[in-house]
Amino acid sequence: MRKIGSFLSFILFSQAVLAYALEPHSQKPGLLDLKLPPDVSINIFSSNVPRARHMAFDDQGVLFLSQAKAGKVVALPDQDKNGIADKTVLILENRKLPHGLAFVRLGDGYYLYIAEETQVIRTKRLDKSFKFGKPEVIIDNIPDSGHFTRTLKIKNNKLYLSVGSSCNVCVEKYRLRAAISRFNLDGSGGEIFAEGLRNSVGIEFSPYSGELWGVNNGRDRLGDHHPKEELNIIHQGKHYGWPYCYESQIFDEDFGRSFDCSKTEPPAYTFTAHMAPLGLAFYQKGNLPKRYNHSVFIAFHGSWNRSVTAGYKVVRLQLDASGNILSHEDFITGWLRKSGAPDGRPVDIEQSPEGDLYLSDDYSGVVYRITQN
Repeated sequence: MRKIGSFLSFILFSQAVLAYALEPHSQKPGLLDLKLPPDVSINIFSSNVPRARHMAFDDQGVLFLSQAKAGKVVALPDQDKNGIADKTVLILENRKLPHGLAFVRLGDGYYLYIAEETQVIRTKRLDKSFKFGKPEVIIDNIPDSGHFTRTLKIKNNKLYLSVGSSCNVCVEKYRLRAAISRFNLDGSGGEIFAEGLRNSVGIEFSPYSGELWGVNNGRDRLGDHHPKEELNIIHQGKHYGWPYCYESQIFDEDFGRSFDCSKTEPPAYTFTAHMAPLGLAFYQKGNLPKRYNHSVFIAFHGSWNRSVTAGYKVVRLQLDASGNILSHEDFITGWLRKSGAPDGRPVDIEQSPEGDLYLSDDYSGVVYRITQN
């Protein structure tokens, strides 16, 4: 019976992976019928970036973007500062599902780190005209299949790598999966930082506490309302439940009760199930109206198998001046038609050095810029 259940889980998870492969929007990209606060404006920063995924700004204030399915990393300079990218500069191509991006200055130069499906590479900047050296593999043998995106962040000379699960719900063979690992910047000294995180695509360090925050995509096939999507504050050595438990230490009956869920960490905040949060950005202050100071903005990619479709929006978490969560509200909606079909799927959200927000959309193949009206 257990083998049959595992096989069905594999089939169902395969369907979830295929859901990502929805054909991108074929119409000319536009602002559609987006709904946002009257004192906030949005424009298309770049309109020719198919499968736009994760972003990072370099030390020159230039936005870099991964196009995972296209196998590319590009730069989107805006030298005249008019809020529209001047051009698309190819940095790397023919890569295997490049996703997470991070920049760091080391003793011998300035580096771009890129998390691909089965490895992490870095490439040294040779000059500021977007010329980079030959990629160097620093972490390899990351298991493939299943959730294929890899996200990375760098803090205090340590690299944090998030690797999703291989399945909808199962006991993983490799500890790197459904976990966040930590490495030295040369790829050595790998260790499991936290586990039980089914698919934490969006991770970010809090500028308030220094703690690692991450949004997590829960398992499928427990109905429309469970498990709720999670925001976790991720601490070293902690277990966040998956696959044995979900939400606030609820046992997953697929696994019986041999696992002690009371020892797992409950989420810091929850949202409607299956909305697929993928990116988050802390915002203390910037170019938005002052009432948005002390916020976290979260991009919800949208559900694929919910009977009532949900997500396809950006949500704002209101924080207090110490970085504690007070409440949440919709910030931008309108990517979902009344028919339930999408016109866009938000992925990653980042604040620029100038104080604007940038949002990627892998369905329409665009990057948006969000600022004060």
